[in-house]
Amino acid sequence: MNCAECRDNLVAYIEGLLEREESLQCEAHLETCASCRAEYAAIAKLQQRLVARGRAAAGVSIVEPVMRRVLQQQTKPERNTIMSLLLKHRWGFGLSTAAGTAAIILIIVLASPKTQATAAEVMAKGAQAVAKLTSIHLRGQLRALPADNFGIINSDSEFCPIELWKQFEPELKWRIEKPGRVAVMDGQSTVMFIKTANLAVKVPEPLKTEPDTDWLQKVANLSNTISNELDNARTKGWKLSREKKRADDGRIKDVVTIEAKSSQPDNDYLKNRFFDGADTRRIYVFDGQTALLESVKIYLHAALGNKLIFELDQIDYNQPIDSAVFQLELPANVSWFQNEMQKLPDNEKYASMTAEQAARAYFEALGRQDWTEAEKFRRFTVDDQTKQIAGGLEIVSIGTAFTPKSYPGRFVPYEIKLKSGDVRKGNLALKKDGKTGRWWDDGG
Repeated sequence: MNCAECRDNLVAYIEGLLEREESLQCEAHLETCASCRAEYAAIAKLQQRLVARGRAAAGVSIVEPVMRRVLQQQTKPERNTIMSLLLKHRWGFGLSTAAGTAAIILIIVLASPKTQATAAEVMAKGAQAVAKLTSIHLRGQLRALPADNFGIINSDSEFCPIELWKQFEPELKWRIEKPGRVAVMDGQSTVMFIKTANLAVKVPEPLKTEPDTDWLQKVANLSNTISNELDNARTKGWKLSREKKRADDGRIKDVVTIEAKSSQPDNDYLKNRFFDGADTRRIYVFDGQTALLESVKIYLHAALGNKLIFELDQIDYNQPIDSAVFQLELPANVSWFQNEMQKLPDNEKYASMTAEQAARAYFEALGRQDWTEAEKFRRFTVDDQTKQIAGGLEIVSIGTAFTPKSYPGRFVPYEIKLKSGDVRKGNLALKKDGKTGRWWDDGG
């Protein structure tokens, strides 16, 4: 990409409208061209001012007005943003990027609410189209390890399949599954099973969502998604844009793109590791005629460019779901997670440990293959897989514990050598039990 091409694409690049390949080419050119970087900085600064002033002008809730507007009228599609048109032709208007700021801000402040509402109307129609769902089935793929927490994303992982079944009537039931983990709510209780560890957790209540499945449940509950996404666009300044496209079969598609910005600091350890703590681009595709959501793509904003981390490509509405889907067969020898830890005769010894001391004592017990001692730092028994992998390990180093903004515990840096000879580095997540005061292994 040369300078002329780069500058023609700068607005689209900043607004997130370029295809992935064009975006990467633009980034590569900006890294090597000081002149284009200066132009980029000027436009980006201008856009920040426009967004700030636009929010001030439209600082009222747009969810309910949008829903009312959807029922009243059809909106004319806008294929270009006003900012892109003005900046594209600014030299013909006799405006430089800086000199035209005041004039453009005036126009944007007047036009921003309508531009935002256009995208919002598409989502509102989508919410209305599924307002009376009896069931929904979602199938897609996610970059994560097969047995990991459902909310964890790992941009370095290969894709693994993920699937959700949800019945709304006659009573709420749901199931979410990856190859190594499954969570089921059968109308009476909620159970999560980690297949690789043969570990299960049961809550004797019909939970509407299991905590780490919340992001996918929101996709399934589109009426809630519209409220959440639009409210975030208003209160947090998330960009909301809409584009019309024609599919290969001739059907019109409404594409809504949301630039979601996490509240977590960039230097936080858990930034971009969970959906709720990640900077993402969310692309919702709706059928232009029925207004039904057809697909979702979520890209992680990273230093080296946007990377696709989740793709939802199958959505079945109001299809009968076999009751067997909401039944979970568990192995007879399954280990159960203890919701409460029991006090030990020498409990004070462990309760007085620092996180670093607890991590060392835990690893030393695994190294000695003293499973009884190791289980004092766990809420479940040591499974065969852990015994095989961690038994006989040697501690290379234990670092200073730290606390991420969004985690109610401590992370302890470690380096260990397994009996296989492999050396592993990581951060052990430890939480302190409120009843016993002991640290317990929460993964990591």
